[in-house]
Amino acid sequence: MDAPRRRERHHPRRAARPGRAGDLLRGLARRARRRQGRARTVRGGSQVSDGAAIKIGYIGLGAMGGALARRLVGTHKLTVWDVNAAAAASFDKLGATVAPSAAELARQCDIVLLCLPRSSDVRKLVFGPSGLAEGLSAGKLVIDQTSGVPAETHEIATQLATSGVAMIDAPVSGGVAGAAAGTITIMASGPQDNYQKALPVLTAISTTIFRCGSRVGDAQAMKLVNNVLSAGCRLATLEIVAMGRKMGLSLAAMTDVINKGSGRNRTSKVMLQGLVDGKPSASSFAMSLMLKDMNQAIQLGMECGAPTTITNVVRGLLQIGVSTLGESAQLEEVMGLIESMAATRIVNPSEAAAAQPGTTAATVETKDLRVGYVGLGTMGGALTRRMMLSRKMRVFDVRPEVVHGFESEGATSAADLRSLARECDVIFICVPTSAIVRDVVFGKGGLAEGLAPGKIIVDQTTGDPTMTRSIAADLQKLGVALVDAPVSGGPRGAAAGTIAIMCGGPADSYATVQPILASISPNLVYCGQTGNGHVAKLIQNAVASCNRLLTYEAATIAVKYGLRLEDMATVINKSTGWSGASERILPALSEGKATADFQLQLMAKDLKLAGRMAMDCGAPMLIAGTVRSLFEIGVHELGGTANLDSVAQLFESMAGIKFAGA
Repeated sequence: MDAPRRRERHHPRRAARPGRAGDLLRGLARRARRRQGRARTVRGGSQVSDGAAIKIGYIGLGAMGGALARRLVGTHKLTVWDVNAAAAASFDKLGATVAPSAAELARQCDIVLLCLPRSSDVRKLVFGPSGLAEGLSAGKLVIDQTSGVPAETHEIATQLATSGVAMIDAPVSGGVAGAAAGTITIMASGPQDNYQKALPVLTAISTTIFRCGSRVGDAQAMKLVNNVLSAGCRLATLEIVAMGRKMGLSLAAMTDVINKGSGRNRTSKVMLQGLVDGKPSASSFAMSLMLKDMNQAIQLGMECGAPTTITNVVRGLLQIGVSTLGESAQLEEVMGLIESMAATRIVNPSEAAAAQPGTTAATVETKDLRVGYVGLGTMGGALTRRMMLSRKMRVFDVRPEVVHGFESEGATSAADLRSLARECDVIFICVPTSAIVRDVVFGKGGLAEGLAPGKIIVDQTTGDPTMTRSIAADLQKLGVALVDAPVSGGPRGAAAGTIAIMCGGPADSYATVQPILASISPNLVYCGQTGNGHVAKLIQNAVASCNRLLTYEAATIAVKYGLRLEDMATVINKSTGWSGASERILPALSEGKATADFQLQLMAKDLKLAGRMAMDCGAPMLIAGTVRSLFEIGVHELGGTANLDSVAQLFESMAGIKFAGA
């Protein structure tokens, strides 16, 4: 993200006010002239004369521009200018030269960098009174680091080229802290020779530089695509977490679940984790600037014919935030807006961390427990095979051929559910819905007919929390406990032992089965009471679904504009738009490779359950609701049994594109 840059600091039409500010600028200019001809220390400690050094200018010394410009102090002969005299004065103290005007800076410098709020501000700065154009001459280079409008920037570059002045765009992502540390991501585009000329200067700011295209404006388009993902994932995650708080889950548990599962994104990794750790991070980025970027991204989509269904909702939420909180509100303050809309607190200072039950309370040695599994489908089968690596398993499925396959791998088959319940101390279940779980347990010939007090049911279905609690209450009458332990990470994650497992249920029962669950994966999160595991799974799936569809929407904009998916994958996954979805999907999209093994109808079912929870607890969930509707369309258009990856076809159809080869 860009850092917030106050308009009054960068509006090129606004001259310094007479009086104290004007005197300060004139004084700085006199001191600058006295420094002419002095030697400067550059990187490596060698002394070079000012005439031999590349003369660099920087205009726009707000939070982000100032941080970027400071990276150049000491490595280059730096001249600065800003409409805010105090901002310029701070650089004078660092040894930079302060120019009396933008035009004078252009006369003194070989390369001029800009970081302003908008492309319209850049145009006024370049071509307005006492603007850059008055001091620019053939052979000079302008580097625009503004998060701007690609078409406007391209027009400015074309106009400058008539005077022999070159231009590239090089916006950044990573925040003010990243700029100060030299770790920020720079996206650059323009003709190769101009890019090469700019590279030594850009490298002094950060070595993480990606060329996004040969057209001036391509990098700004990439930055807009990145911010579509950055803002979209942020707001979607906060909306869903607010719903989870209203359902009784702790922020710590939800953050752990999301970060261990496929829903992970920069918001969960940085913002939410910082809140959990008591170390909230400041974005140093105005909400109004992110709104500006969403407006520009939607404008870009309209110009190239790319639908922005989800981004429109994101933009609407940001507009509400700016209208409610004011132009100066920072991006992190959007959390307060989400809290207000949901009538909850995402962070409760008095709340203890997520419950951490003991794991040594079991009275029976885990290795002696007899374990059974019901439901050997794609997911249940993968989980069963993982447990078979460390123990003997008894299994049951309604499909005899599937059971025979597991027998050939070393499992013992049960004649029926009643027999499995009698023969096992712990029975795992993984079936499509909670209604089927109830039938497996209490239906004719079900597990209940063989259960005895002290036994434990572990439900790994992605189920309905309300039904789960009802089933648990009925089992309790039999002296049997229920632990809900759905998973996130797919069959591949199960096979690799990296899957995330979200658990709810009595602490002592969880402690008994915890070592068994750990044999599947060490990534366990205890979420509290019975049903909370299923609430956490629905939260995780809702976040992951939003990440996925936002990735497709951003990719649609990129492809329609003319960016390469390979470049997008490289840039986004090193920038603030990163998520588990972008990490998996973007590198595979142009080649049509699979990234999931999950049916559309099952994800639609999970999103319906999450939506019903939101309605029951009074949480808006605007973005996730839009995503659910798109999944419903996908089910009708592509078929319920279609794989999750096929949703990409829906976006291709809406935009009239093909991701393959893009």
